[in-house]
Amino acid sequence: MKPVDAATIKRVRAQLVGDPDLAGRSLGRRLSQQADSWFESLAAGLPGGWALLATGGYARGVLAPGSDIDVVLLHPAKTSDALVRHVAESLWYPMWDAGLKLSPAVHSAKSLLQLANADLDTATSVLAVRCLAGDAEVAAEVQRNALEQWRRRPFVWLQRLLESGQQRWARLGDVASLLEPDLKDGRGGLRDFDMIRWALRVDRPDVAAAMEGPVDDLAGPAELLLAIRCELHRTTGRAVNTLWLQDQDRVAEAMGYADADALMLNLAGAAHAIEWATERFWRRVERLIRTGGRTPSRSHVSATLAPGVVVIDDEAHVAADADVDAPSYVFRFAATAAHAGYPLGGRSLRLLASRGVPPGDPWTSGTQRAFVSLLGAGAAMVPAVEALERYGLFSRYLPEWRAVRSLPQRNAFHTFTVDHHLLQTVANAGELVREVARPDLLLVGALMHDLGKGYPGDHTEAGVALIDTVVGRMGFDEADRGVIRALVQHHLLLPETATRRDLSDPRTAANVAETVGDALTLELLHALTEADSRATGPAAWSAWKKGLLDELVSLSLAVLRGGASVPSSLPNEHLSRLAHLVSGDGSVHIEQEDLGEMDLLRIISRDRAGLFAHIAGALALHGLDVVAASAATAADGVAIDEFRIARVAGIVPNWQRVEHDLRGALSGEVDIDARLEQRLRNQSRRSRPQSAVPPRSEVLVSNDASDATTVVEVRAPDAPARLYRLSHALSEYGLDIRSAVVATLGHEVVDVFYVKTPKSPTGKIPVGDFEQVRVAVREALAD
Repeated sequence: MKPVDAATIKRVRAQLVGDPDLAGRSLGRRLSQQADSWFESLAAGLPGGWALLATGGYARGVLAPGSDIDVVLLHPAKTSDALVRHVAESLWYPMWDAGLKLSPAVHSAKSLLQLANADLDTATSVLAVRCLAGDAEVAAEVQRNALEQWRRRPFVWLQRLLESGQQRWARLGDVASLLEPDLKDGRGGLRDFDMIRWALRVDRPDVAAAMEGPVDDLAGPAELLLAIRCELHRTTGRAVNTLWLQDQDRVAEAMGYADADALMLNLAGAAHAIEWATERFWRRVERLIRTGGRTPSRSHVSATLAPGVVVIDDEAHVAADADVDAPSYVFRFAATAAHAGYPLGGRSLRLLASRGVPPGDPWTSGTQRAFVSLLGAGAAMVPAVEALERYGLFSRYLPEWRAVRSLPQRNAFHTFTVDHHLLQTVANAGELVREVARPDLLLVGALMHDLGKGYPGDHTEAGVALIDTVVGRMGFDEADRGVIRALVQHHLLLPETATRRDLSDPRTAANVAETVGDALTLELLHALTEADSRATGPAAWSAWKKGLLDELVSLSLAVLRGGASVPSSLPNEHLSRLAHLVSGDGSVHIEQEDLGEMDLLRIISRDRAGLFAHIAGALALHGLDVVAASAATAADGVAIDEFRIARVAGIVPNWQRVEHDLRGALSGEVDIDARLEQRLRNQSRRSRPQSAVPPRSEVLVSNDASDATTVVEVRAPDAPARLYRLSHALSEYGLDIRSAVVATLGHEVVDVFYVKTPKSPTGKIPVGDFEQVRVAVREALAD
């Protein structure tokens, strides 16, 4: 029979992948079965003593559309290189020509086993093999010998498995808590399920006993992750393992879920199950590795952490004499374990879950103290609360938590699900408790600040509405509830003001002080903002943003204490000194200063119409990312414009060329519009995070945010040269830009301009002209 050809392989595979009746594991099995038949056809004439093996994931009989097809061609020892090459090429090339992701290897049995004895990936790939064609006995002998090698050095292989897992977990994070998880290699992903099964193949009772339940209990969760991975490959047409926000709607629809949130909730549940088993299994295996398998024949108490809490096998457990029916015991147990650095034992958690002790409403003072103690346990608090909630214990006391459990956020700016974000915020706040007068209110406010995201409507309003019920149940009095209410209501005030308003404008600090009302709330909001920003994602926090936040708080505190706010802007004498650098002939002086994570570019020149826009355009020509800008004019008409430019790893701007184009733009020798159009045509569209909810463009014009200027705030999708186009539109309208604050929020930008108009004696835009300004800005956004 004629061997299958590449065209047939490509056509049949496309039909399978495009079949709407095949999904998840059924699709994976059909793809694997079809690959089997192709290899059987191609390898029908294998010489005696040869064998073609399926290894790795392919050996298990399931292939995602983008999976590597792992195969090994075994040949007898002393076979000529020419013959090996001829046979291998007859097998591999039809598959490669069809565009399949074939990952082949060629070995003698001896060389394969030698490699498997040293290389972890090879060793695990041959723990289970399938003979696709050729001598089945050769294949069986290789697997027997591979297993024998694996079992001969169990703790060496277990150590290497653990180390490889730890590296993956540190790099890729948790599947259950990330908004964009790696389904294969993240913590709680498919690789962790494989890793447990590989470990169990050392065939030792003590390793098998490290599993809390049958490994088959994880087959269902792994099946779901596999199905999602198959659909991800199919719907995107790419061999990707990360489920990005922009792909979640299509995958959810293909799998029959109501929406992407329903998909991600189910995914999180599956990943939590694998992560839970993984964490406990490998912690116990690590203990076996440390002791070389020497463990006590039976569990015994090795330490007492507190009354009612003991350590057994390096886990915190309920003591035999514990008063588990006391309302405060659950939190005391978890807090004690977290502060001591011990995980909560599963057996004890199941015991506590079975008791069903009502928490009381309001809580007792002991319950409240134990709760705050748990929140203040730092990083160890996060897994402790997640362990409690695996058995419904945390939400027994805080039923509102169920609304945010594993809840996705359709926002590329965030990294984690709502519940994990809240816990990470609390953990971060725990590092700041020594800096505030009321650590308890800070910790509870951190837990509450985004709880409203689990309810309809604006999440801040929903969160404020929960305060009396939730915080009242906790036993806090009305005064303390008022402070926590203010923390929730204003948790976005400081970051939005610091990054979107001109701190040198006295009105900015005055508005914050008026809104906050007192120094204690301001102090707590300061700490909450840092904790919240650090828990949000890498784009939400930096040394520069911390500096802005600290300055805003300092200025606002001065107002609250009855003094005048003094912003850290350039003093008048320094303005005068810089102004003298520019002669009356219109020359330009340019300074570049290294600020660590960004560069400061200062341009001193004669003031003129459109100056700010020309500078922004010249910077856009070089792809520079402006994060803040300000403008000042000395008495003699010399303008001093400062632009702060974010650094991009691995890219160093050519400052000589930047300065050359700046001078050309200001002199009129460089046509900014023409050069920008050429640059945008020649460059590929730069990659930007995609939003699950398409961003809208919004333009706000207000005279209330400043005493001396009008504020024009623009929210819009990120795009090249956006700052130039907006500032150019404002200049064309006849407005003088006095300062600007620029922020990039993942998929969108927020550009805020402080402007003046010569048409008004106050310098502010008349309210009647607001709509004309909005129209001018919208036209610039449409370009």
